[in-house]
Amino acid sequence: MMMRYVLTLLLAVGVFDANAQGDSGAVTARKARVENGLLQPVAVRGAPVHAMRLAERMQALNVPGVSIAVINAGAVEWSGSYGIANARTGRPVTSGTLFQVASIGKPVAALVAVRLAAEGKIDLDEDVNRRPRQWQVPGAQPVVTARALLSHTAGMPTFGLPGYGSDAPQPTLLQVLAGSRPATNPPVTMDTPVGGRYAYSSLGYVVLEQYLNDATGRPFGVLADETVFAPLGMRDTLYAQSLPPALATRAASGHAADGSVVAGNWRAYPELAAAGLWSTAHDLAQFALAVQRAASGQDGQLITQQQARAMLTPVRGSYGLGFELDHAAAEPAFHHSGSNAGYKALLFAYERTGQGAVILANGDNGWMLIEEIARSIAAEYGWEDYRPRKRVAAQPNVALLARFAGDFAVSNTTLRVSHENGHLYIAGPPVGPVPVELIPAGDYDYFMREKDATLHFDNSGDGRIQTLTFVDGRPRKGTRLAEAVPRVD
Repeated sequence: MMMRYVLTLLLAVGVFDANAQGDSGAVTARKARVENGLLQPVAVRGAPVHAMRLAERMQALNVPGVSIAVINAGAVEWSGSYGIANARTGRPVTSGTLFQVASIGKPVAALVAVRLAAEGKIDLDEDVNRRPRQWQVPGAQPVVTARALLSHTAGMPTFGLPGYGSDAPQPTLLQVLAGSRPATNPPVTMDTPVGGRYAYSSLGYVVLEQYLNDATGRPFGVLADETVFAPLGMRDTLYAQSLPPALATRAASGHAADGSVVAGNWRAYPELAAAGLWSTAHDLAQFALAVQRAASGQDGQLITQQQARAMLTPVRGSYGLGFELDHAAAEPAFHHSGSNAGYKALLFAYERTGQGAVILANGDNGWMLIEEIARSIAAEYGWEDYRPRKRVAAQPNVALLARFAGDFAVSNTTLRVSHENGHLYIAGPPVGPVPVELIPAGDYDYFMREKDATLHFDNSGDGRIQTLTFVDGRPRKGTRLAEAVPRVD
């Protein structure tokens, strides 16, 4: 109860950072509109905009802390720190609070590799098995290259990285590659031919890290500091399995979906290039700005325009060298998300407009919040991406609502549909534990504001609906579960 009070107080008074370019009334007003204009993924066409406050959404989603840096006109226009770093202690998030940023470490690792290639220390297109190594990719045909590893086209396994508890044995990088205890992943072997298709692989970045270590004779964390962090002044950024004590006291603890602190404050990720990056929103904004400047030809000291363009050119699908490159409209963008136990993160930037943002959260429910913040930033700064999808509502057929109510098995989860006062509601893992309103798009078709998903009830007769189709990126069939029969003694 006390922690809930502390969080409420911190959010109410606003533990914020000063504007990076010097405060002004206009910037302060923009910042306030972002903080009070969070948007859901779906809007009802013609209905008033349903804007939400950041403080309220953090509490509703059990996300204790958030850090934001907004890029505009080629610079960090403002940054903000909100809430608390640890729900047990009430320590506030500040501009110097470090977060685990998980897979955002992949594009950073890509920049490390590109810089090493520019210095002639590695070759992005050589066989990574050529150099003397402690471990080699087994059965690599055709050859595996750093370029293929960076673009997820090397045929590597798609196994996720769960991390290791603070009191659990932690494997070395070679044990991860071999899949030997105490590593929990399978051995790293070729799943598909090199270059055949895009398949997102964190283990591929483990192979990359080992290649860079062996090719240069230097630890990956040192390489990253020398080639990227020090030149860009990213003083609060490092790849680390365990934080040194001085930084551990400044780090945000991870929090589970219920708001409780992750055991040991965070899980350890020995796979540094894939998941072991710690940073701040401001430092990652500097990284994004450096890529923007290089790609536009404004600054070629870190990497040349040609090298930056290579990173931002799709290899397969919409993934380049370390970056995701898909975007909603004409303006090209580069971005990456991050998800470790207890942390969620987003880096999003446009190539040419000098705009972007970094949003970090220390809670497992942080992704929904991050996207709501991104939509607010997009609305305020005129981005083409992160705009709510607009759907058209219809008048509900109230006579049908009772037929829809019940529990439906969808994949390995259960959706519960209920009706009350002429409205239909849904709850369950694909949506969330709290019921949300279903908006009618027709007699048997519904959508929701909280998730870009649709629901179609299959009309098979005059009785209750027995099947439905839930669509959230892909269609999933649902079947009504039998109701429990009351026991009679």
